[in-house]
Amino acid sequence: MPGPKDYYKTLGVDDKADAKTIKNQFRRLARKYHPDVSGAGGEEKFKEINEAYEVLSDPKKRAEYDSLRRGFAARQARNQGSGFQRVSTDWDSGDFSEWGHLFEDLFGGAGGRTAARERAVPEETVQLTLEQVATGTVVALTVQDFKPCVVCHGQDPRCPRCQGAGQVAEPSRFDVTVPPGVEEGTLLRVGRHAQLKVSVLPHPRFVRQGADLRGQLMVAVPLAATGGELRVAPLLGEPVIVKIPVHTNHGKILRLKGLGLPVRGTRRVGDLLLEVVLRFPEPFAAADDRLYQELRGQHAETGGEVRAPR
Repeated sequence: MPGPKDYYKTLGVDDKADAKTIKNQFRRLARKYHPDVSGAGGEEKFKEINEAYEVLSDPKKRAEYDSLRRGFAARQARNQGSGFQRVSTDWDSGDFSEWGHLFEDLFGGAGGRTAARERAVPEETVQLTLEQVATGTVVALTVQDFKPCVVCHGQDPRCPRCQGAGQVAEPSRFDVTVPPGVEEGTLLRVGRHAQLKVSVLPHPRFVRQGADLRGQLMVAVPLAATGGELRVAPLLGEPVIVKIPVHTNHGKILRLKGLGLPVRGTRRVGDLLLEVVLRFPEPFAAADDRLYQELRGQHAETGGEVRAPR
């Protein structure tokens, strides 16, 4: 097992440094590596110095951490002084269990809470129509964003604005671009401290299947039998002409290329799949009855087979 992180080295202080020295050094590094100053490149370093300070600024955690470092160093010395090289992972389970608790207490208290803060990023949900998914949209969102304290810059714990924390939560407005083809449940980052979750509303005519759209097309029985054309309104744009082949059966899928949804991040567009649903013309006249009776007399097929639903 590798040794504990060197928090003293992270902050650039001696392991005998007093609390004031550690605090001053932390503030200096925090100002230098704060993401607002250093950009995205300093974000990881900013997390590391926060983790180190959270341990070294707490007397109890620092004492446990120092004990952990001394114990690790002593065991390494014993392993290397026995006449042959022993790797640090050759510990018995009792040692590992005891030290594991220390790691959990220390790093669960620091790094663990850091991770918890990241998981607890404020989340807003936006509900989009299928039409907005197809075209993309821009959502205006106001969230609490952390900004540097311009009063004391983190130097005065009595500061009425930040109490020495160096950051202040203020409402910030963001215009979040939702790209075309975004999927249900997608999380979009908003600034550095929030995220937007996409929810897609049900559509009255279509169901989404990946990049494809699926719907049911009502076709009159005489038209399905003889073939013809229908005007159909897609999700967006003007109606299109759909050709109904001769002898079209109920359940047949008609595919309209390129009338589905865009595939996010590409130029590809899905298709519109229309499932034919046969229906009789209304009103049903007596002449219609006679024609269908005549048709029935000319065909011996009566059906009756049972099939599993698709």
